[in-house]
Amino acid sequence: LHPTCGCCDTPFDRCQIHHVQWWDDDGPTDITNLIPLCWRHHHLAHEGGWKFYLHKDRTLTAVRPDGSTITFPAPRVRAA
Repeated sequence: LHPTCGCCDTPFDRCQIHHVQWWDDDGPTDITNLIPLCWRHHHLAHEGGWKFYLHKDRTLTAVRPDGSTITFPAPRVRAA
């Protein structure tokens, strides 16, 4: 689904898979709860206080510790 990090242009093969609802908090390990994140954005999720919300259309919203938000578009469908 995602050729890159859900937040930037880092290629998928250089990303880690992130549970949007954390696995430790009973987050499911299925595609509706998983997003590829590069090291920087994965670090922001776990140590930086960012919270991520993955919408049904795969749009990703990040809420920073100060309450400001940034929304990343859903991945573009690649031509066959």
